[in-house]
Amino acid sequence: MQALQSRIPTSPALARYDQVAHILTGIATARAPDGIAWVQDLCVALKVPPLAEFGLKEADLPAVVEKSKKASSQKGNPVTLTDMELTEILRKAL
Repeated sequence: MQALQSRIPTSPALARYDQVAHILTGIATARAPDGIAWVQDLCVALKVPPLAEFGLKEADLPAVVEKSKKASSQKGNPVTLTDMELTEILRKAL
């Protein structure tokens, strides 16, 4: 969201994230941050383990970033994430 808002603030994907938040939360006025909070709460409720529990370490992040940039799932992103952004996402998931 941050990358999209800062680099492509007129992207129609931003409105779609708001729609997803509305669907997830059931709140008509929900915005993207509300949807993000809902998903984070769900992860806590389901006790989704951090990536470190699967053996991922800080030293592994550069290799994971490189591989993730080549993943087909990246093609669906409305904005291309930088190496720094991908690394920060992974750090938060450790």
